[in-house]
Amino acid sequence: MTEKPMVARTKALLWDRFAAIDPGLMRLTSAMRAVLGAAATLAVLTALQGSDTALLAGGFTAMVTSLAISDLHPRNQLSTLGLGAPLSLAALTAGAVLTPYPTAAKVLCLLLIHLTVQARRFGARGLGLGIFGFMAFFLSQFTQARVVQLPQLGAAVLVAFGAVATVWYCAGPRTASGVLTRLRRAFDGRLHEVLRDTASMIATGQDVHTRSRSLERHLDRLHASVLLIEDFLDERPVDQDTDDLLLQHISRAEVAAQRLAVLTVRAARTQPNLNDLAERTARQQLTGRIQVLRHQLTVGTAPPPEEYEEYEEYEEYEEQREDGPAHRPAGSAHLQDCFQAVDELTAALRALGPRAVPRPERGTPPRERATPQGQAFAVERRGERDTGSLKRAATRQAFQVTAASALAVVGGHLLSPHLWYWAVAASWVVFIKNESTGEVLLQSLRRLTGTVIGVVVGYGLAALVGGDGPLLLLLLLVCMFGMFYTPSVAYWAVTFFLTCMLSLLLSLLGTFSTHVLLLRVEETALGVACGILAAVLVLPTTVRRASDEELVNFLLVLRQLLRTTTGNLGAGTSTSWVRAARDLDQALESFGKASLPLTHPLNPQRGRRDRARHLVELLGSAAYHARSLAATAGRFPAGQGAECATRLTAAADRAQETVTQLIRITHHRPGIASHTARPRVTGALSLLSDERRMRRPEQRLLLHIDRLDATLIVLARALDPLASDPGHAPGRRPHGTGPRPATPLRGTCTFSAAAVRCACRA
Repeated sequence: MTEKPMVARTKALLWDRFAAIDPGLMRLTSAMRAVLGAAATLAVLTALQGSDTALLAGGFTAMVTSLAISDLHPRNQLSTLGLGAPLSLAALTAGAVLTPYPTAAKVLCLLLIHLTVQARRFGARGLGLGIFGFMAFFLSQFTQARVVQLPQLGAAVLVAFGAVATVWYCAGPRTASGVLTRLRRAFDGRLHEVLRDTASMIATGQDVHTRSRSLERHLDRLHASVLLIEDFLDERPVDQDTDDLLLQHISRAEVAAQRLAVLTVRAARTQPNLNDLAERTARQQLTGRIQVLRHQLTVGTAPPPEEYEEYEEYEEYEEQREDGPAHRPAGSAHLQDCFQAVDELTAALRALGPRAVPRPERGTPPRERATPQGQAFAVERRGERDTGSLKRAATRQAFQVTAASALAVVGGHLLSPHLWYWAVAASWVVFIKNESTGEVLLQSLRRLTGTVIGVVVGYGLAALVGGDGPLLLLLLLVCMFGMFYTPSVAYWAVTFFLTCMLSLLLSLLGTFSTHVLLLRVEETALGVACGILAAVLVLPTTVRRASDEELVNFLLVLRQLLRTTTGNLGAGTSTSWVRAARDLDQALESFGKASLPLTHPLNPQRGRRDRARHLVELLGSAAYHARSLAATAGRFPAGQGAECATRLTAAADRAQETVTQLIRITHHRPGIASHTARPRVTGALSLLSDERRMRRPEQRLLLHIDRLDATLIVLARALDPLASDPGHAPGRRPHGTGPRPATPLRGTCTFSAAAVRCACRA
């Protein structure tokens, strides 16, 4: 009888680990939908005795639907799918009409590309609809469609949309609650990995450096799953209160997990006394508590409500529990801090509950609808802000892509008058979701690498399979699955599967040859070269400029968070603070993406690479303190706000002044920064591992503000070495970035030791 529950738990654990690799099963769902949609389309067209061209058009359209739709919410996906059908038919018709007129077709292709990139200003849906239009025109040129073929091609396109819609919403429906449940499963799975690493580090106390790097990776993956949950909640059109409550509890649990990881690294870095029985007992009990918490993630950890009725406060309940503070073994202060962090994480998971609607904590007043005054402290959702910058970026890139495509049209026509559109497609695709010249260069190298490897493997597959039609179709579907299941960060793998699909498709159509595959490589190389040339010459945006813009955006959001948190302590809603912290996380993610060409391992300039990584780590440390600050302020008792308002305001003003000076430095960054000594790159957890536990909420708030200010001062010195040069501009502090008197903190030092070490390394 015990075997079945054990098997069920094992299956659940394996499924959770799989869900943690693919948050929300988004990639798996997309890949399965693409394969099933294409298979259903081909089956219907085969039953209707469609021609080879119709089969190609239907399968291609079915694949494009999964490629173009990036909405997370099912309702938004259906809207984009409904708008994509008439747009695809219109583009296909225009391409078929202009097929006999190559010059006009090329001009229309350039116009479509310009409009497609301009559609970015409308967000993900605009980009998706642009992809629908361009790919339908691309299909008309690839098949050399004529007007007389429009009825069967249009019917194939409509069959593809109908088959995809049927598969998506009948055979494999995806509801909003189902998506949210899977995202919660991914969060639990990644939290499970974090707890596993922390338990292992506490138990062994050895190989701290390697284990901390693994813990950092799992914390990054945990944070990515939280961002996915926020993205999905941003698309939900209803149930605002439930969404805000879930976001609040998810954020609190994430902050608690990060704090536990930080304190665990600190405790592990302290050499344990193996002869001390109390120390060994404390480590064993702490490891056991973390292990128990790991296995309670999928069940929920909330005790029965009646247990709380015996106590007036939750802290009293914690003291009287069997594993509460009163019953802990005597261990080092660092281990006691870890016990406290486990208690905080346990309380956060209790509030979050199992994979269902979160419940308010005991003592939390009923939630009220946001009033106009309360809305003044709220932060806009991500889809409602930065529209002006998005429009400017879309316009700038539209001219870049149009110029690159024009060059590709000319060069592609010289290489092959009939396959010129391959070069155009390559020159356009390398710009998708990229802004700076460095990002375009990196994407171009990935595209070319995937194409070359795909040509070699695709040639081998086509030669081995020969003319076996069913096997070719099966391999086509396998390659399609691989293309959609591969993470977007591995773009070379996406291109690899796409090129393999092309080789198999040419073999299926009977047009496979070595010359065609070599021409594919030549056209791709030409296209990416045109893209790089346009990115360098037409309205260029350097990596430094793009990263500086994202850094300024990060600092502006951080300043707003400080104002929101401290200016309305005890008066605002915790949701506004959590959303402010989430905006900061999005800004940090954008900065990391903009800096990727510098931090990439292939960057030959090791000095610039290490300095860029150093900046990313400092911003990550600042985001950690800001996130913890928002989480603590969100749970701060309203009646105690006046007691520490003066100290908090002074500390926040000091931090805001540092942010203001940092923005000024970023706008006028000196060029000599690239010639300074290369900093030693250390892990984020190592930078934070000197943090100390502060039990009182006001002390915790002051601690995070003080550490945040210290980190920002180090960031200013990393950006401008003259800011830390005592001989620079004697008699005054350059840019206001030097050390300043700190607000006294009871029981803490006023300057982070970790930040001091960073300053020395920089």
